[in-house]
Amino acid sequence: MGVEYYEKVGWGNFMKAFTIVLTLVSGVVGLACWYSVSLLLGVVMALPWLFIISIIYAIFGSLKITITPKELVVAYGPLNHKRFSLHEIETCEQVKVRKYWGLGVRYWADGSMMAYLTSFGSAVKINRIGKSSFVFSTNHPDKICSIISTKNNR
Repeated sequence: MGVEYYEKVGWGNFMKAFTIVLTLVSGVVGLACWYSVSLLLGVVMALPWLFIISIIYAIFGSLKITITPKELVVAYGPLNHKRFSLHEIETCEQVKVRKYWGLGVRYWADGSMMAYLTSFGSAVKINRIGKSSFVFSTNHPDKICSIISTKNNR
């Protein structure tokens, strides 16, 4: 069972900028504490924030999309994996992520949709037969929808 498509989607520009700002703020706080009190206090103030930022990036830094002859697998971090049989996918469409959807793992309150989003860019929405829709970020939505449509002869 070979892999027909694989893509690793990194964070978008918004999340990259947010991470840089948090890193700079923790550095400035650390330097201010070091300058005014002591080096130890500066390190104690800056390191926890840098550690938290590093952990978040390591866990949610990318989204992995794999299409095999039988299934679509979307993984967002070590705990968020979704597997879909290609035969249960009714339609596949390209969508633009709206800012009010937010980023990360998203659940709609009415249960109609779930999303794994890394940026406010292009994405794919799959509608499943008798089940909720699923949206995920990708750099190549046309290619993914083409593969899924070909597999389902739709």
